[in-house]
Amino acid sequence: MKQAIGVDIGGGSIRVSLFNEKGEELKSNHKKTPDHLDNDSFLSVLIDAIQPLAKESMGIGVGSPGPLNNETGVLLKSANMIGLNNLPIKSSLEAKFSLPVFYENDANCAALGEAIFGNYKDCESQLILTLGTGIGGGFVSNGKLYSGYLGNGIEIGHTTSVIGGAICGCGVKGCVESYFSTIGFLNRYLEKTNSKLSNAEVFFQLVKNGDSAAKEILEFGTKALAHAVRGAVHLLNPEAVVFVGGITKSYDLFGSALETEIRSSIFPVLNERLKLGPGGNVSGTLGAASLVFAKEKI
Repeated sequence: MKQAIGVDIGGGSIRVSLFNEKGEELKSNHKKTPDHLDNDSFLSVLIDAIQPLAKESMGIGVGSPGPLNNETGVLLKSANMIGLNNLPIKSSLEAKFSLPVFYENDANCAALGEAIFGNYKDCESQLILTLGTGIGGGFVSNGKLYSGYLGNGIEIGHTTSVIGGAICGCGVKGCVESYFSTIGFLNRYLEKTNSKLSNAEVFFQLVKNGDSAAKEILEFGTKALAHAVRGAVHLLNPEAVVFVGGITKSYDLFGSALETEIRSSIFPVLNERLKLGPGGNVSGTLGAASLVFAKEKI
């Protein structure tokens, strides 16, 4: 049975796993990234993390936050990994391991992994939204990933939901990410109450406890996200819209309202086919490995 390596690069760590084509994890490895990053030190840790699994793999898939160039396989820069600039991931790994390397942003990896191995794998097309620190997106049709120019397509988190609204990390006002994401929830709560929250879990606990400010922020954010999805559904006509990421752990607090708002605002004919719901939360490493399996199929 064919096997592939998936590499999930995060702000503080590198996770590497070996999978078979059924999506079963066979082996894994984990490395912390250096505190003081530069290209050479990061590549050294990355190679060390992959090395023990490389002999058993037919290829390596890598996912990381962008912006990046998926054609040249270069990480252009990273807001969460200061010190990395124009990092040649693809060429460095191919030279070291003599294996094909496929590189995409982590949201695209999540989308492909869900499309191949997730709850809606039998659908013709899937729009996958990653709900976490920000909002990412990916679109898969007939098993093929649409990645956009140089891998930077389907950035649904940076579509405008409130004209002249809150400033986003991208520098533009009113992005949906500013209203429905960990950063969005915490920033809106700080604005409204002058109280700083540490993470999304604390925010959602406040919602559960009936905190009026938290409930209002979640209600507005849910509507903002619903209408961003509405626009994407009208553009792409996916058979399924799938929500993944850490925030979906609290799907019971917003999922019903989100789905109702989406279904009540899209063209009625689309509801005849459209499926909505949380995904299987396929791991970041399996999402990355899916790049290898998908390329093999194509």
